[in-house]
Amino acid sequence: MTAWHSLFIPSTDQPAVVQALQDALVELGYRPFNPFGLVPGKAYPRAVRLFVSPPRAGWVRVIGQPDERLLPRLSQLAPCLLVWLDGAEGDVQLYTDGQPADPEALVEFLRPGRTEDDLKNALGRPTVSAATTEPLPLDALPDDVKALARGVDMKHARRLFARLSGTTARRSGASEDVARQAQALIAAGSPPDWQSGSGRRLIEVLACLSIPDGWQRPDFTTLRDAYQVRARLQQRPNASLYPGDAEALEAVPDALDYTPVYAGAEAQA
Repeated sequence: MTAWHSLFIPSTDQPAVVQALQDALVELGYRPFNPFGLVPGKAYPRAVRLFVSPPRAGWVRVIGQPDERLLPRLSQLAPCLLVWLDGAEGDVQLYTDGQPADPEALVEFLRPGRTEDDLKNALGRPTVSAATTEPLPLDALPDDVKALARGVDMKHARRLFARLSGTTARRSGASEDVARQAQALIAAGSPPDWQSGSGRRLIEVLACLSIPDGWQRPDFTTLRDAYQVRARLQQRPNASLYPGDAEALEAVPDALDYTPVYAGAEAQA
């Protein structure tokens, strides 16, 4: 599992959200592609991978990490609440009418029984968590790897440091190999820690809103895997199931009710 991102939009019109996303991505220089066809689509060095949920209780959820430049455009359709948690770091960001907005403006979407003070208290909740890992001596790393290591899950980062410091077996070209691993870790993000200060704050904030319970699920990876299997079986009903496919199908039985929105760019879009 990687970092967790979701965009919540007060809407009952899934196709309209899909169309708005696709239009905005094209405006930003992306090209739509379909990774779930019988023939794999083109691989892009830069891509946005999203799924749009069917509406639930008046909300549509966009699952996956968006290009944040989408938010001003998409918020012309309806307010957009971006919620993300990368390891123990997370936040909420609200856009309305093309502009960033104070999350306290979410009072319009309070859950019955919740008050404006409840929302303010949740938004102001401290996010500092007690340290659970010993600090990594980043100053001892080479400058290039030091830059890559920032923001990486500390358990993985310590392994990288151990390899660089010679506590595990070295081999020729180890530094370049470690740098590539660090880049991959950064790109993937860290599994969300819902017990961290930031994780608990996000839970409290969304508990104040009319967004229905279960808003954390499915996560992007679980949904992507289930959708991929469902799409393959839809295209080839007699296709064999591979190891893990049955579990993927069980995890998200309604995967095909979600609409994938994938788009790529040749370079920095």
